Amino acid sequence: MKHWIEQQVSRTPHKIAIQQGDVELTYEELFNDSKNKAHYIKQLQLKRVGLYIKNDIKHASLIIAAWLANVEVVMINTKLTPVEIEQQLDSIGVQTVFTYKPLHIKQNCIDIEEIYLDDIKVEEYDFTFDMDDIATIMFTSGTTGPAKAVPQTFSNHYFSAIGCKESLGYDESTRWLSVLPIYHISGLSVLIRSLIEGFTLILEPKFDVDRVIYLIKNDNITHISLVPQTLQWLMQDELTRPYQLEKILLGGAKLSETMINKALDNQLPIYNSFGMTETCSQFVTASPEMLREEPSTVGKVPSNVRLKILNQNEEGHGEVAVSGGNVMNGYLTGSQNSDTFEDGYFKTGDVGSIDDSGYVYIYDRRKDLIISGGENIYPFEIEHVILIHPDVQNCVVVPVDDKKWGQVPALVYEAEQTIQDDTFKNILNNKLAKYKHPKYFYKINEIPRTSTGKLSRYKVKAWVMNEKK
Repeated sequence: MKHWIEQQVSRTPHKIAIQQGDVELTYEELFNDSKNKAHYIKQLQLKRVGLYIKNDIKHASLIIAAWLANVEVVMINTKLTPVEIEQQLDSIGVQTVFTYKPLHIKQNCIDIEEIYLDDIKVEEYDFTFDMDDIATIMFTSGTTGPAKAVPQTFSNHYFSAIGCKESLGYDESTRWLSVLPIYHISGLSVLIRSLIEGFTLILEPKFDVDRVIYLIKNDNITHISLVPQTLQWLMQDELTRPYQLEKILLGGAKLSETMINKALDNQLPIYNSFGMTETCSQFVTASPEMLREEPSTVGKVPSNVRLKILNQNEEGHGEVAVSGGNVMNGYLTGSQNSDTFEDGYFKTGDVGSIDDSGYVYIYDRRKDLIISGGENIYPFEIEHVILIHPDVQNCVVVPVDDKKWGQVPALVYEAEQTIQDDTFKNILNNKLAKYKHPKYFYKINEIPRTSTGKLSRYKVKAWVMNEKK
């Protein structure tokens, strides 16, 4: 079948597809730019390519170009260190990266500015694709092991978009402001929805309070995707009425009831959601009406998704499992799939419940996961690096509440002598992205343990909270 963008060109060639600042591209212009880059990419004869990109029109067209060239796109988190990037790319055999700045990695790096052919060298041919082909690959770190590569097919993305349209709502007149990183599923999914539906994507390089407020007030923005922290910053900066906003989609961290009530009192159309990389973004969404009735819900399941609670306790709480066209078929590394599915349902690792009215509740995001400013931080990664220090006998990383970021990591370690914070920071600098670094360091004589002798995160967290008083 023809690619989504080509379908849009046949429908509305002169409709604005994407805009960034004063730059606008119609669907026809975006397609032509992507086609040219596709011819360049095709000459390289790649199966998959890494993309080190940011929220930029040229970079968005590069994603489309790779798809036109039938090349799988591996999205690279630009906050990662070169060591982390190399490890991820090595694990799935990626040897070539398109990048907007010099990267000191062993893979072959090609400057994005060079990805263009003279028009005279371009030959016309049909751009077709199979919905079951892998469109994108994203990494999600496990809590107890290495990063997992999540393959997302065009079909996965399509069913995710359909589910989002049902539960959130958008159409060809939508103007969606995207400030979340395009290398995250929450950012990429907006681009994909725009290609499928034919609405206008307004792309911003990063989240800036003043800039976002300006665009909401002056550019007829109807939709925006945010994390709770960014919504809080906007509300602090006097986003006290919706203007033209129809939908504010929230995800990535829990919403406080206080924030929900304040937003709703200001008529802000907030929609809380739950999803993950493995499900191609959110698959459950709560409308403002639902949130007024049940502030702690993440919504109801759309018609194209099935959800069940595994191993329920007497309160009906258990592991959330999901099935549907939006769900990945399995991690690229087969060994990581041994306990991933049960009876065709993907086991999320999150604890939740469903009430008699169909409302879904999530109690713990993932075991041990720390969400800081919308970024996922897994304690395992930090602990693995800290244990390099010869004087550290044991260590545990736990979340600490933070007014600005929601949560930040705190390190608790066992050692004979106190180790300087800078010593830890020097170890971490080359291994982990800055946002993953602990903000607090505590020496403890003996880390609390469970009855079975395992290190107890629960007890450590309680100890840290007491220390911070």
